Amino acid sequence: MAEKIGALYLRLSDEDKDGNSDESNSISVQRELLKSYVEGQEELAGYRWMEFCDDGYSGTDFERPQMQNLLALVKQRAVSCILVKDLSRFGRNYIEVGNYLEQVFPFLGIRFIAVNDGYDSKVCGTTGEFMDTAFKNLVYDLYSKDLSEKIVSVRRMKAGQGQFVTAFAPYGYKKSKDKKLEADSETGPVVRRIFEMAAEGVPKTRIARKLNQEGIPSPLALRKERGEHFFKEQAGERSVWGCSAISRILKDQRYVGDAVYGKVKPASVGSRKDVAVPRDEWIVVPDNHEPLVSREVFEKVNGMRKKYSGCGKRGTSEISVFVGKVYCGSCNHRITGKHGRYRCQMPRVAGGYGCYGKSIREKDMEEAVLGMLGRLGEAYGEVEDKGEADHTEEERAEKIRQAEQELSRCETEIMRVKGMRHGKYKEYKNGGISREQFIEAKKGLDGKEERLAADRESLEKELWEARMEEEGQEKGGRMIQRLLPFESLTREMVETFVRRVVVLGDGSVRIEWNFEDFYRL
Repeated sequence: MAEKIGALYLRLSDEDKDGNSDESNSISVQRELLKSYVEGQEELAGYRWMEFCDDGYSGTDFERPQMQNLLALVKQRAVSCILVKDLSRFGRNYIEVGNYLEQVFPFLGIRFIAVNDGYDSKVCGTTGEFMDTAFKNLVYDLYSKDLSEKIVSVRRMKAGQGQFVTAFAPYGYKKSKDKKLEADSETGPVVRRIFEMAAEGVPKTRIARKLNQEGIPSPLALRKERGEHFFKEQAGERSVWGCSAISRILKDQRYVGDAVYGKVKPASVGSRKDVAVPRDEWIVVPDNHEPLVSREVFEKVNGMRKKYSGCGKRGTSEISVFVGKVYCGSCNHRITGKHGRYRCQMPRVAGGYGCYGKSIREKDMEEAVLGMLGRLGEAYGEVEDKGEADHTEEERAEKIRQAEQELSRCETEIMRVKGMRHGKYKEYKNGGISREQFIEAKKGLDGKEERLAADRESLEKELWEARMEEEGQEKGGRMIQRLLPFESLTREMVETFVRRVVVLGDGSVRIEWNFEDFYRL
């Protein structure tokens, strides 16, 4: 009998921490409540429980790291039950939460329990209990949007008074008790030095390399050292100075002592996607706090930057079809192209990552992508030629269902093997087995995972082909038909089919495709 996996989901937003909610929503209280509930339910005792915790994230959308990890397991059908304190912890967006409760979870056979709301999908149908739950969820959604609008209004008012209202002080400053910015004795001198070097004409690349050589923590590394919450992925095991970090500091008006707020705003209430705000709509309070550089130096540096950025033929070249799609497989930084070539810039500012030191021709990447798209076109043509007579609608649906089941079993088994490997490691660390026994066991499990990964790739291809056969005349088919023939690569083709192009340490290229999500277009 396959092991049942349950998920405990915990969430606490920044608004909760600021005192807009009581202690009952704290992570520790949520954890204790859920564990007590599990212990009191005999039928849940046989589950292996995994915890997913998003600390400091709003519930207005599902773009939360641990929520995304949980939903990935849901997609793989690796989770049988999800347990939350109440519906507002899972999410405050009425439509999205309702979609999961009414459509996704029932379809996948996942039991959902909101303890304090008295909701258990195993016993609650579309009756009074469900309608009561749905109404509560709507109230959460309306409350969250109203709260978000009020918070924005209050922050704009405080910003107009010169208070610092955003989450983190810019590098070189720290927050004072009266919500003002004051110079940070550790990082303030670093900011002054960056401006001094820039004013002397030192390129951003050399400034970054110098700081890295001296072991000065980058803004992201400093946040990590100080235990502050941050979102951006770091390179490898450490974060280093790069040209973009230097550029952001050099153009930040706050370093001359001005308070600046409102440069971006959410695309909609509760959205994590920001849109730029016109400069004349910013809130700027001059001479609000201690400056780290003089206005003369700031204007000189930015005058030099504008002059440089406007020279030559910059801005007139055609935009590459791969813009925003190319990444370094060693340091995980995005690579920008120039003159038809892509090269990771990390080796110029810091070493030790194993990045490929040479450039990759855009033309070579185009040929690789077009080659694969050509095979895609051939596969689609073969499916079209077979016509509807080859398989009935029921046969195609059954073929897809079987492929999905096999793929789900394969992915679950991969997770189980990873868990066994972790268990062997813990057993070794606790002295239960010798190092040699651990290495031997790991070798066997690694081999099994490789075989399962190969099976998964084969099943994914089988499922993709089955869906192609079923939906060839639907959205996916129409998209392929519209873009055929794949003779020359366009930006639209790349956006449609390519997720990422990854440059590996040996100079080879790995293309990650959107085929898995292709039929959701």
